[in-house]
Amino acid sequence: MTATSPSVPHACVPGRSARRRGERGDALIESLIAMVLLGVIGLGLVYAVSRAMVAQKYQKGQSLAIQSIRADLQGAGVANGCPATGASTSSSNLSLGGSLQVSGVQKTCTITAVTVTVNGVAKATSLPQIQYAADAQTLFGPGTLTVSN
Repeated sequence: MTATSPSVPHACVPGRSARRRGERGDALIESLIAMVLLGVIGLGLVYAVSRAMVAQKYQKGQSLAIQSIRADLQGAGVANGCPATGASTSSSNLSLGGSLQVSGVQKTCTITAVTVTVNGVAKATSLPQIQYAADAQTLFGPGTLTVSN
């Protein structure tokens, strides 16, 4: 014969119902805390991705502007629009392709006299120094994009 314990319902076990009553909302609170933590992590990821997208937009605008300035310098020449001596500043529009333009781009040209010596032979010449300054907050980011040689 085997000894079996008598069948006692759980409600009759002393201390069991009191313990169960204290654990009643634990799973709900744990899941609520988990959801809050996931929400905070999700917001952090969204913020990081949005900042990266804004930085990429500014970088793309700056790259387009530099390509346009290079095309202008290669097509018209470095000293195009520069005075024979001294300095000058002109304002123009910078086309970034299609219908996208940046207005009020300042081109400053300064002619500097230099002497170049090669193998003991000295030659006086002039050197144009060009600087482009574009201020387009929405396209290039905060500040002024300045390109010079």
